[in-house]
Amino acid sequence: MDERDWLIIKTLDKYKSITKAANVLYLSQPALTSRIKQIEGSLNTKLLYRGNKGITFTPTGKKAVVFAEHILDEMHDFREEISDMNGDVSGVLRLTAPAIISAYYLPRLLSKFKEEYPNVRFEVTVADSTEIVNTMNSKSFHFGFLRNDFGWDESEKILLATNYIVAVSMQSFKLEDLPKMVRVEYETDSYYKLLLDTWWNENFRERPNIGMQVATIGLGKEMIFGGMGYGILPSIFLPEAPGCYNIPLCDKDGKKIIRKTWLIYKKESLDIKLAKTFFDFIQSHDFEGFLKPQNQLEQE
Repeated sequence: MDERDWLIIKTLDKYKSITKAANVLYLSQPALTSRIKQIEGSLNTKLLYRGNKGITFTPTGKKAVVFAEHILDEMHDFREEISDMNGDVSGVLRLTAPAIISAYYLPRLLSKFKEEYPNVRFEVTVADSTEIVNTMNSKSFHFGFLRNDFGWDESEKILLATNYIVAVSMQSFKLEDLPKMVRVEYETDSYYKLLLDTWWNENFRERPNIGMQVATIGLGKEMIFGGMGYGILPSIFLPEAPGCYNIPLCDKDGKKIIRKTWLIYKKESLDIKLAKTFFDFIQSHDFEGFLKPQNQLEQE
């Protein structure tokens, strides 16, 4: 068995689905199924069962998952040690970030970093803030980007940007009109949903009139800008619809409700040359300067 096989086991455990794991691993389902059988043959044991609700691991399969995580962590550490010993900035930089940060900031940020350090490769995982905190605590990534800090140690985070929250519509409106207007709702992390629900309950007695429910904030944004209803969005989306009407949400004291973007990390990660180089790079640049430019947004 090779490193790829252990990655297959770890990915299957994460997604509990042959279909999802195949997509993440860039394999066809038949190819992945065939490889699983080969792995089971190599270990002379059955690792998992397939059912209508996905896959479940056998007792030996669960043991293989633990070992896979150990092997992959050891391989990551070994590569980083070799890179540091060679004195060059190379290897795989592992990052995790919410969808908004991944789509709107990371392409230009990582492209610029790649220009300066061409031997670096990237592993980027998109996740919500809660999952990011959990994976960062498990030391699976060098850095995480958060849209709120979740009480992360002050000495292990840096503030990158501050945005505010707006009610948005393609039609003129006032805040007091919102309960009577059709709202486009999207799935989001529990922290952000609580923030929006709290603001609503402090300002209105009626429940919002949900006319459309979509899976992601990106799709919600497209529906709102397409005139399907109003929505509540981060201000970074506003340049995409210069003709929209928007009103910032404010708290009881009349201050704009903001969301901060943080870079979080573990201090021991900075002992790795690649991670320390990326950390210094982030601190020496204006993070807002990596925001996808307006002319690029208009072309999409």
